[in-house]
Amino acid sequence: MNLDSARWDKNAGEYQKVFQAGMNAYNRKLMDFLLESGMLRPGCRVLDVGCGVGKYGSYFAALGCDVTLTDISGQMLRRAEQNMSRFSTPWRTLECDFNTADPESEAFAGGFDLSISTMSPAIHDLATVEKLSSVTRGACFITSFTSWKQPLRDSFYMALNLPPEQAMAGQAGQLCQMVSRAGYQPKTCVVPYNWQDDRSPEQAAEYLLKRHSAADEADGELMGRAIAVARGLCGKDGLFRDAVFTEVQWLWWECGKEK
Repeated sequence: MNLDSARWDKNAGEYQKVFQAGMNAYNRKLMDFLLESGMLRPGCRVLDVGCGVGKYGSYFAALGCDVTLTDISGQMLRRAEQNMSRFSTPWRTLECDFNTADPESEAFAGGFDLSISTMSPAIHDLATVEKLSSVTRGACFITSFTSWKQPLRDSFYMALNLPPEQAMAGQAGQLCQMVSRAGYQPKTCVVPYNWQDDRSPEQAAEYLLKRHSAADEADGELMGRAIAVARGLCGKDGLFRDAVFTEVQWLWWECGKEK
């Protein structure tokens, strides 16, 4: 099994919980932007690379779009298929690593009116930007973090003597350069995206250890210490308020027009 796919498989359940919570203000703003800009329209053909559990795929299907969902994680796609099963409009899933996916394969035949990749490392260099553009007859749209602050999580990891969590931000500027090098005119805007999850100390310890690369094999002793640390960071109501403050770059370009 690909190591990246194993990592995403492990977190599929958490992504499903986010899906089940429903559309939030950020999701709604993104969808409104795609519709108002004309990149997305009801009934069009959409490709979602690094689709996770199909959150945006379900939004597109609700508009009557023909949706293709790809991801490196089989566990993510299994949940995506469950989440998409209520739609009668055309949709399909493809388990693949976009780095090695063949753009000439049947899965990408006919091209897409809109190709997106949201908060995913799938589109990360010149080759993947060019590949995404090559299967798109309309617009490509990518989101990535430009800043990320997680004060309570940092306090949790520090108390356990774990190294700082790997930064989630920093790729946005490079992606703009790759789009320009591919021969397209990148357009961008930066959007705030903040959220908070309230967890019990036990839930917080399990979640935060699971997502930290240095604690993949958490033993009972580490889990016990983690629960104690999380309990000490809880509010008066006994809940661990896991607040994250970010900014997200929206990057898009039109295919076949600027070249």
